[in-house]
Amino acid sequence: MSDIIATVQSQEIASEFVELYDLEYSTGNFAYFYPGGLDDDLTEIQFRDSAGAIKTYEALPMEAESFSITADGAYNRPSITVANIESVFSAAIGDLVYEDLIGQRITRRTTLKKYLVGEASDTGDNNAPVEFPKQVYIIDTIKSKNILSVTFELAAPFDVAGIQLPTRVIIGNACPFKYRGADTAVARVDRRGGCDWDAEFVKDATALYVSKNDEYIIGTSNITNWVNGSSTATQGDQYLTQNATLIQINSTGVRTSVTNVKEYWQALTNQAVAGEAVAPADNNANWRRLRKFNGYTTQTEYKGYTDKRHNEYVKSGNKLWQVKRNTIPSSNTTVPIEGASWTEGDICSKSLTACKKRFHALKGAVNEEYVLITTDSNISLPFGGFPGALQRR
Repeated sequence: MSDIIATVQSQEIASEFVELYDLEYSTGNFAYFYPGGLDDDLTEIQFRDSAGAIKTYEALPMEAESFSITADGAYNRPSITVANIESVFSAAIGDLVYEDLIGQRITRRTTLKKYLVGEASDTGDNNAPVEFPKQVYIIDTIKSKNILSVTFELAAPFDVAGIQLPTRVIIGNACPFKYRGADTAVARVDRRGGCDWDAEFVKDATALYVSKNDEYIIGTSNITNWVNGSSTATQGDQYLTQNATLIQINSTGVRTSVTNVKEYWQALTNQAVAGEAVAPADNNANWRRLRKFNGYTTQTEYKGYTDKRHNEYVKSGNKLWQVKRNTIPSSNTTVPIEGASWTEGDICSKSLTACKKRFHALKGAVNEEYVLITTDSNISLPFGGFPGALQRR
């Protein structure tokens, strides 16, 4: 940048000014062109992108106006007029019609001829280009169209009708995004917000969910029985205890005290037998409570309790469910649906803790399984769901 500034500040500029345009006409697909061809010169030129990769720009009969920027008044709305006949522009956008370009991003890049690929001051392989600051616009409207030309009016990204900054409301200590709204399994046109937590993992035994109480819900992985005070605990491993006494609610609403209810835990530290093997508990920093789910089967009674956190979870098809009260095996012949007996089990509490529970779990190399780490990771939350969660420039 300092070299190009020094050049334009000199008394005589010995290199021509060059305008280049990058049009993202559909997601991930670009057309590269520059204002040329007005004097039968259809020469292609090349310039590097920000990563140093060479891009070829084709000459296009076009006129670009009003790109100057002022310090006061309304933000400028430039226009680009291109030939509305068989041209490299029509060929570049393929089957799209001009109306399909509304809302697409176009970037104006400016440099000097000597910095183009192959010229004397080209920066060389894999080096960043030398150019003036980029100007990014959105194609807002088709200003005019006739048999000879079409004119597009551009707008700054924050000057498009109906768009406000910020585009989402910041709520103290609560994520404003729709949970799983940007899941990659959802069609791109239907994605909402920035939360791209996977809605579904393929393998039942290794799936990972988080409850509305911010507790991990794990599948049928290897779980070891924990014998209180007589065995060691290994950091990261999962253990089973059977010492809870709870009030169970049967299918008709009758409440019964039951003992030896199974509970599941993850050891957060290594614990030896000699005085360190303390029994798992919610107030014990050596342990983290887990919940467990099974694959749903018919003719099986699923348990519900007055303390709803202990209600059993099942996975049916592509969804996790939690029972509300005991099911009746004889009538338990259809898959769970939202209603009196079942409710969706994978629910985000919209808190920073909920976000960390999900995105701080590590995806392993084997079968793309998620691993419950035992200490806070330094993985940044990927979408800025909470102010200050990830510092951005």
